[in-house]
Order: sequence, then structure tokens, then C-alpha cells
Amino acid sequence: MSTEQPPLEERVAQLETQVQQLSKQVAECTQNDLSRVPTSTPLAKKQESKEETMPNEATLLVGSSSLLQHISAVCFLLVAALGLRALTDNQMLDLQIGTALGMGYAAVLISIGYLLYRKSKSMAPIFITTGGLLMFSVLVETYTRFSSTPVELVYIMLAVTGISMAAISYINKTALPIIIGTLGMCIAAVAIDYPNPYFPYLGLLLWISNILGFFATRLKRCSWLRWLLLFITHFMLQIWGLKLSGFLSRGDAAEHLSPDWFIPIVILIGGTFMMLSLMGIIRSGDEKISRFDFSLPVLNAGWCYVAGIYALKNPTLFGAPAAAAAIIHFAIAFRLSDRQRRNAPGTNTFTAGGFILTGLSLPAMFGDMLLPLPVLSILAFICCYYSKKWVSGGMRMTAYLMQAYVSLILAVELISDSSIHPPIVTFLVATTCTLISLYQYRYCRQHKPPEHSQAFERFDKHDLSALLPLFAGLTNGFFMTMAIVYYFLQNYYRGDIATALSGAQSVTINLAAILLIFLAIYRHNKELRNVAILLMIIGGSKVFIIDLFRISGTWLVAGIFAFGIAAALQSLVLARWKTDPTEHKQPIGEKEIDSQEAT
Repeated sequence: MSTEQPPLEERVAQLETQVQQLSKQVAECTQNDLSRVPTSTPLAKKQESKEETMPNEATLLVGSSSLLQHISAVCFLLVAALGLRALTDNQMLDLQIGTALGMGYAAVLISIGYLLYRKSKSMAPIFITTGGLLMFSVLVETYTRFSSTPVELVYIMLAVTGISMAAISYINKTALPIIIGTLGMCIAAVAIDYPNPYFPYLGLLLWISNILGFFATRLKRCSWLRWLLLFITHFMLQIWGLKLSGFLSRGDAAEHLSPDWFIPIVILIGGTFMMLSLMGIIRSGDEKISRFDFSLPVLNAGWCYVAGIYALKNPTLFGAPAAAAAIIHFAIAFRLSDRQRRNAPGTNTFTAGGFILTGLSLPAMFGDMLLPLPVLSILAFICCYYSKKWVSGGMRMTAYLMQAYVSLILAVELISDSSIHPPIVTFLVATTCTLISLYQYRYCRQHKPPEHSQAFERFDKHDLSALLPLFAGLTNGFFMTMAIVYYFLQNYYRGDIATALSGAQSVTINLAAILLIFLAIYRHNKELRNVAILLMIIGGSKVFIIDLFRISGTWLVAGIFAFGIAAALQSLVLARWKTDPTEHKQPIGEKEIDSQEAT
């Protein structure tokens, strides 16, 4: 039995009613769900940031729809300032009153900019920038052109303006005021009485500028600002040191250059740079350290010492403070190692800075370049040891370079004038440096570089730079042997000492190649074999390019004979060298490493 269906018109009306009810329910559900979304979600944060925060200063200055409005505002602000300037130039206002009104007008613009920042107005950058630039220009012009303001007041006002704009930046979480204030303060301080400013006041202002530059990077990553401030600071203090050095070398009075203030200012700025780098490294946490903070201890250490000894013409006077600064650098490196971070970030740069200060201060304190070399060689090995303990590949690389530096200084000192040092002193210094360098090479071959080290993963995957301590040890050993030979030739040889010394050098080089060949055979080490080949080539070049045309007789025969033995042994080794990669391609110490891992 069939049921009656309602008419078509009624069914369509019912469907319309149901659709309307469903649409209303969906809208209510959607509204409820959105109201329950937490405000901490990225979408909510993004919406809040769009509503509550100010637009970017760069967008406000260029490319904004209200560009003409901002340009007109700048024009009106400048018209008022130029009007005050015109009244003062036409003597309608007293010079002192005009200067005070100009600084007051600039201060008012800065204050209005601060208030506009608090209210998130788009005109805030215009007022703060115009006010800051006007303040700096008024201060510079009134002093350099009219001398209507005492120099002490000008420097104080520059510092107050820069610090005030930095405070505005921090209160409102915006970077533009602190950048304008820091750069303006720094450049204005340099422009006052250039190139003959009152350097103590200038140094203090540059010191404040660098501190503000550090805090500017906490609001916006602008490393260029810190590099620029560093360059200006070092440049101006270098001018101070050059002027001071010139007057002192001529014996003239240099009271106008304030020589008593030079060392305190250098120490103040150098210590501040060191602490700023430390704060930047600590603040970075697990993130990558900025290049400025990483490079600053090394650049600062070298600059401070060179500036000090160059200006004072007395390295001994500045040696003790530099040695104390080196100890502080090493202490900071130990402190940074306690943070238990991967690859011990920051330890390498402070260790390198400490090495630079040590390498410069010890010769000043000893009065000689040769005597401190064993101390530096020992420090290089200690650095290599702690690089493994702290898992720092950069420190390992620094230890390599330090041993190479020790060898280079030893060679320069003995080649330039070996007669100023007794042979026994030369022998003891060279022997100590030789043993430490060779042991460091063996230690490095027994212990692999730290894992995940950027220095080795990017630049030296196979740790070939460990050959630097080996070459340093061979160079030191060469001079150790030459010290013995020179002693016996000077006391017991009756012939031409220069000829005998040249022949002995060739024999020594080829004997070192022979010893390395035997050690390579014993160790089954291809690396030592290749170094032996290099020494053999150097020895052959010395014999056939230099000795053959400069000396003759027994010593020439001895050199050629030593080279012939080295070449014969090397050819024999190359012909019979076993090529089992599992046994003979390992450098020294790899067997010990493999056995330890197996255990």
C-alpha cells in the first residue's frame, strides 16, 4: 500500500529550512572554535604583531603610501632648525642663546619621537632621526666654527645624546635610535678638532660608542656597526700613538697629547673589548658565535700590545701588563670550557689571544726573542692536549700554528745573527723545542681530531695540518745540530768555517732524510716516507744548486755522498714498499687508536 507524498513545493520549502538551520549551526561552531584558539599560536602572534607593533622604519622611510607625508614632516622640522640658524647668523639672536635654542629644539624632537614610539606612531622614526642628527650637527658646528661651547660640555652632550637614544631603543624595542645615536656620537667625536682632538675625551667617547654598539646587536643583528666602530676606535688611537711616539722620539714636550692618559685608555678599551666578546660568546648559547665576537680577542690582543710598545718605545714597561692580560685570556678559556657545550665554543679565540699576548710579552720581559721559545712550545702542546679534553678542533689548529711560529722565530733569530747567543743556549733552546714539537706530532697521530669540528670537517678532513709540528720539529732539530757543529768548528776546526758550515748543513739535511726513511720502514708509515722524500729533495737542491758553486773539497764530497745514500735508500724503499692498505696506510699511532677502540 502506497503512502502519499507531500507536494513538491512543500518538500522544497522543508529543504530550504533545513539548509538554513545547518548553515546557522556551522557558523556558530566555527565561531566557538576560533574563540578557543590560544593566543600564543603563531597565527595569533602574527595578527597581534600586525596590530600592536609599529611598521618597519625602512618601510616608513621608503616605499610607504604616506611617503609624501613623511617628506613634508622632515621639511617642516628642518625649516624650524634652519630658521634658528639664520636668526643666529644675522645676529638677531645671541650666539649663546642660538646654540641653546638649537640644542633645546633637537632635544624636543627626540622627546617627541620617544612619545610617538610609545604610541606606535609611524612618524616616530622621522622625529627621532631628525632630532639626533640636528643635535650632533649643532654640537660640532658651534664648537668647531664658533667655539661658543666649552669642549668638555660638547663631549658630555654627545655622550648624553647617544645614551639617551640607546635608552629609547631599549624601552621601545627598536634598533633605529641606538644606531643613529651610536654612529652620530662616534663620528661627531672624531670630527671635533680633527686631526688634533683632545684624545682622552675622544677615547672615552669611543669606549662608550663600542659599548652601545654591543647592545645594539641585541635589538638587531648589525655586525657592520660593531666592525665600523672597532675600525674607528683603533684608527684614532693609532693616530694618538703615532703623534705621541713622534714627540717622544724627538725629545719634545707632548703635554698637549696627554701621554699619561694613553696607557689607561688603551687598557680600558682593550679590557672592554675582551669582556664584550666574552658576553657575546656566552649570550650566543648553542647558536653560532658571530664573527665579530669570535675575532675580537685576537685582534684586540695584537692591537693593544703593538699600540702600547710603539707609543712608549719601551717594550719592557708594557710586557708585564701584557703578560697579565695573557693569563686573563687563558683563565677565560678555562671558564668557557666548563659550560659543557659541544666543541667548547669561545675557548679557541681566547686561547689564541692569550698566545699572542704571551708571544709578545715574554720577549719584552726576557729582553730576548730566543729564551721564551721553550715556554711557548710547551704552551702549544698544552693547548693541543686540552683541545682533546675540551673537544675543540680550533684549539688543536691553534696549537699547530703556535709550534710553527716557534720554529719560525728560532730560524729568524739564528739566521739573522747567531753570534749573539752562546752555542750552549742555542743548543738547549733548540733541543727543547725539537722534542716538544715531535712529541706533539706523535700525540696528534695517536689521537684523532675532535668529531664535528668545523675546522677539520671543512678545511682539513685528513688532519694534514698535523704535519706542521713535524716540520717544526725537523727545523728545530736542524738548528740544534748546527749549534753543535758550529761550536766544534769554532773551537777545533782550522779551515774555512763558512765552507765547513755550508757542507755540514747539506750533510745534516740528508742524514735527517735517511733517519726518516728508516723510521718510515719501521713504522710502515707512508706519511713519514713522503716527508723523507721531501727532505731528500731539499738536500739534493742544497748540494747541486748552492754547494756545487760555492764550496769545494771534502765538504762538497761529503754532501754529495750523503745525498747519494739518501737517494739510494729511497729508491730501494719505493721499489719494495708493501701496499697493503689495512696495514701500511696508517699514520703513526693509528694502530694504537684501533686497538683502543677494539678493546
